[in-house]
Amino acid sequence: MIDRYLVDNVTLSMMTASQKASTFMLNRCRIPEEIFYEARGLPDIEKLRPLTYPITTTVLDSVKVVLATIKPEDKVVDLYRNEGNGDVMLLATALTEMSVSAEQLFGDRWIIATADKGLTRKAVELGVPTCTSTHFIALV
Repeated sequence: MIDRYLVDNVTLSMMTASQKASTFMLNRCRIPEEIFYEARGLPDIEKLRPLTYPITTTVLDSVKVVLATIKPEDKVVDLYRNEGNGDVMLLATALTEMSVSAEQLFGDRWIIATADKGLTRKAVELGVPTCTSTHFIALV
C-alpha cells in the first residue's frame, strides 16, 4: 500500500516552488480540478497541471454522498458565498479513490493534505484520512 495525497489549496499556497516540483509531488500527489480553480492566483500553479485529477461521473456520484452529510453548522461549503467547492471535491475524490482501493488486494491509501479545520472534521466523519499541511510539507 502506498500513501497518496490529494492536496488542498491552502497547502499548495504554503509550499515552495521546489517542493511543488519534487518527485514526491509528481509520483504521489493529485490535485482535483476545482482546487486548480481555487489556486489560479498562485504564480506557479500551471506547472502542476500534470497532477490534475479530473472531475468524472464517479466523482460526481461521490459529491452526492458528501453533500448528503452536510449540516448547516458544518464549515465545509457555503453555496451562497461560493465557498468550499474545492473541499467537497477533495472529499468526493478521496471517497472515489478509497472505493477503488477497497476492491484491490493492496490498494493505495488516499489522504487529504490540508490546514482547513472544517474540511478535516468532515473528512473524519466520512472516514477519509487527512494530514496537516505542515506534516505533508515535511514529507515532501
